[in-house]
Amino acid sequence: MSALLMLAWLIAVLALANPVWEKKAIPVFQTNTARVIVLDLSRSMNIADIKPSRLERAKFKIKDILARQEEGQTGLVVFAGDAFIVTPLTRDADTINSLLAALKTEIMPVQGSRVDLGLLKAKELLQQAGVAKGQVLLIADGARKATSLLAVEALRDNGHRVSVLGVGTQQGGPIPNVRGRDSKPIIVPLQKKLLQQIAEQGGGQYRDLSTSSADIDHLLASLSTASSQGANKVEGIDNSSNDWQAQGPLLVLLLLPLAAIAFRKGWLLTVGLIVITLGQPQPVMASVWDSLWKRQDQLADQALQAGDYEQAEVLAEDPLRRGSAAFKKGDYEKALSDFSEAQGVDAAYNKGNALAKLKKYEDAIKAYDEALKQQPDMQDATNNRAMVQALLDKKKEQEKQQQQSKSEDKNKNKEQDKKKDQNKDQQQDQNQQDSKENSQQGGDKKDQEQQEQGKQGQEKQDQQNKEGNNKEGEEGKKESEQSSEENQFAKANEEKDKEREKKGEEKEAEKAKQLEELAKQADENQNKKAEEGGDKDKTASVEQVGKKEGEQSKDNDKEAKEDEAKVIAEQQQGDKKDAEASQEQEKAEHQAMAEALSKEEKIAAEQWLRRIEDDPGELLKRKFRYQYKRRRQSAGSGDSQPW
Repeated sequence: MSALLMLAWLIAVLALANPVWEKKAIPVFQTNTARVIVLDLSRSMNIADIKPSRLERAKFKIKDILARQEEGQTGLVVFAGDAFIVTPLTRDADTINSLLAALKTEIMPVQGSRVDLGLLKAKELLQQAGVAKGQVLLIADGARKATSLLAVEALRDNGHRVSVLGVGTQQGGPIPNVRGRDSKPIIVPLQKKLLQQIAEQGGGQYRDLSTSSADIDHLLASLSTASSQGANKVEGIDNSSNDWQAQGPLLVLLLLPLAAIAFRKGWLLTVGLIVITLGQPQPVMASVWDSLWKRQDQLADQALQAGDYEQAEVLAEDPLRRGSAAFKKGDYEKALSDFSEAQGVDAAYNKGNALAKLKKYEDAIKAYDEALKQQPDMQDATNNRAMVQALLDKKKEQEKQQQQSKSEDKNKNKEQDKKKDQNKDQQQDQNQQDSKENSQQGGDKKDQEQQEQGKQGQEKQDQQNKEGNNKEGEEGKKESEQSSEENQFAKANEEKDKEREKKGEEKEAEKAKQLEELAKQADENQNKKAEEGGDKDKTASVEQVGKKEGEQSKDNDKEAKEDEAKVIAEQQQGDKKDAEASQEQEKAEHQAMAEALSKEEKIAAEQWLRRIEDDPGELLKRKFRYQYKRRRQSAGSGDSQPW
């Protein structure tokens, strides 16, 4: 039993393998039909009476025609004041499709509407390919009657067929950027009757261009009928193909005797039950089943593409693939360790990306340099390195600015503290000098009334000094509270203090001179008028001295208050300036970040500008101009009508 089962299994496996051991020649038939599309590129095709323009709609229809081409060859001819071949007869429709976008009225070296030259150029293509019965499809909006009908007659005589697709409306529209003799727009309608006459004489069909596919359906149906009648099928040795004949079905016949034996002994039912059981879906074993037919790296790639990064990381054996899964998952530390284990350009480049994500810019630059060392033309590494370098430079500039600002703040705080100490010392010295002067003025023991009045003046002055000291003490507290905000304006305060010191010294000198003069006057008055009542003069002089001192102390207090008010105003202005400076700094940082991020875009733009892109339109323009110059000596090119 087991031997029969093994034999049946072996035969079934061989039959499923479908072995081959014999070749058989199969003839290949190829139709020799050809179709030439003749497209009008005169200026009137720019008219927008059908949107977006006549020319654009005509190119859309050509694409539809090429999409339906199943066999045969197709060529493309364009004309205006002269006719030129865009592509000769070819079976490659993609070549014609790639050139359609470059077809514009500006590439034509001479303007006009020479339909006859376009038809004759189509005839030339068909003759060169050796086509006995070809098809010509004219796509235009007008023609010159006499010459066009002669060209159609020539094509008809050679066995070719001409169909026409009219582009535009009978109302027409103005030609863009073209004016007549009276500076009026030139209206060009569709010459439907003339185009219908060309189609009739050419043995083909005429259809107006429509938004649906009904126009090309009708034209292609008529052309395919003509091609089937005149198609040449070529068969020969060069057109045959050798194909292997599969012999697997023959091996199935060997299973019939074994099936009969199994049916008699009831094995067939058992086998059927086993097959039905195995045919049930088992999703739990799907991964095991997949692992039987795919390698582990293939499974990892499949999981990576599906977005299952954790599964891809588990299945991946290659550290580069494992690092890619970790990188996409967002685990940059794990990705960095995996990329570090790998070798090669990709490993160095991915390592740089991971370091850049971790903001380790210097190490990232080193990794990019390593990748560029192995592959200097790796543009992605160059771009990423430039961007990371810009971010690193910006980071260093910010750190320098922060260090400078911190050092400046420390220096300004120290200078402010020193200045406050100096102000306190100066204030104490000034108070001591004032008290000494008052004591000297009230030290005259000869006159008791003068002494009492001096004491009263001294007390008044002491009270004023105390009030000034209290006010100055309060202002000193306020200044100490605002010391953190006055750091940037310490220099201005120093200059103000110096000026105030100079003013105080000058006032003290003047005060001393005035006191000396008053003392001299008092002595003279005492000597001259001692008998007439010198006491009154003495008291008056002392009162004058007290008044002078009081007025001077008041002036000093006013000046001190004014100076303090100025300092407070300057501090407020400084606070405003600090806020403005911080805002400007933030703006500068944002602008620098924007410039750093835009460097990658600038590099990409430079790379794009360095590319030399193919311009089929310019190539066709130069080609047509060269051909036109060679033909210009002969008659028949150009047209008196420039559209």
